[in-house]
Amino acid sequence: GDNNDDDDDTDTNGTTKLQLINDATTISKRKKPKLIQQQQQHNKILNQTVSLYNTVLNHNNNKRKEIHHRGKLLPESIRTNLLTLLQNLRWPASSHRKGLTSDHYLVLQTNVTNDLCYNDLRVACRELMNWADDNYYYSGIAVTKNFVASPHIDDRDQTFQYAVSLGDFGHGGELCVEGKDEDGYDYVNVVETKNRIAKVDGRNIHWVRSWSGVKDRYSLIYYDTTDRYSTSVSRSGIIV
Repeated sequence: GDNNDDDDDTDTNGTTKLQLINDATTISKRKKPKLIQQQQQHNKILNQTVSLYNTVLNHNNNKRKEIHHRGKLLPESIRTNLLTLLQNLRWPASSHRKGLTSDHYLVLQTNVTNDLCYNDLRVACRELMNWADDNYYYSGIAVTKNFVASPHIDDRDQTFQYAVSLGDFGHGGELCVEGKDEDGYDYVNVVETKNRIAKVDGRNIHWVRSWSGVKDRYSLIYYDTTDRYSTSVSRSGIIV
């Protein structure tokens, strides 16, 4: 008759081998962009890791220039209230940010309402920012206890941060932020934030130095991951 079907070229559902080959090719083409994206992400993480390693190596060997800064001193009433709240804080059972070294890490998202656990802390943090920069919008606050070392980049940030540290910890505990001068040479900003607030760019590599004594160090990092008021990355690492 008119049907000249070859059984070797057709499966039981009537699909030809040519169709199967075309379908496989289409699926393969769809997978390629995903594989390329995964490779690009891998390369990005690898480059960041190498850069972070070099940062710590250079820092430990004192090979890079250091520029020292002091944040703006907080009013006594604001810092005393905040420290009391932090010392009595009921921390979450697990860290809100994995992979960094701290006793506790809590994130307070700005868009959360009716926060029964941390409302007093939110109000105190808002009072501090109203005093420091009432025009600054922050989408969240990273609240930590004994955060130390942990070189990292906050690549989700869309603008600069405000950093504060509180407590009776001893010498050290400065926030270190990598910067570059106009000629492209690296240096380290060593920022004193104890009982002070400083404006830094967390999109540069940064970490916290260790400190002496056994007293606790608390920190507040105000940040914005929205694009409401995005700014370009500061090469200097700190906004004076």
